[in-house]
Amino acid sequence: MLSDLMKLVSNCWRPSANNRYGNGRGSGGGGADAAAVGRQDGLLWYKDSGQHLNGEFSMAVVQANNLLEDQSQIESGALSSLESGPCGTFVGVYDGHGGPETSRYINDHLFPHLR
Repeated sequence: MLSDLMKLVSNCWRPSANNRYGNGRGSGGGGADAAAVGRQDGLLWYKDSGQHLNGEFSMAVVQANNLLEDQSQIESGALSSLESGPCGTFVGVYDGHGGPETSRYINDHLFPHLR
């Protein structure tokens, strides 16, 4: 469901403990908490503007079915398990093609193996 995707990506918009990645607040209404997770309108979910280490971003998800088969992830920061490794942003979008199981599995396991 869309709420699962929102839970997945909501960590990307929360400020870190030392607030290194910005305040995580967008231009959405409903207070700071609503702005941090975006807004939903039917099958459309969107975040107008959010803060990131390297600037601002926006994101939108439109689902065609009530069951969301697709998964996505954003990993920002260290891209290596080594402390001296490169930093950057990894964006993954995985299409379910008839069911959520494979896209969920890839979402949970691909980035840790690339790291």
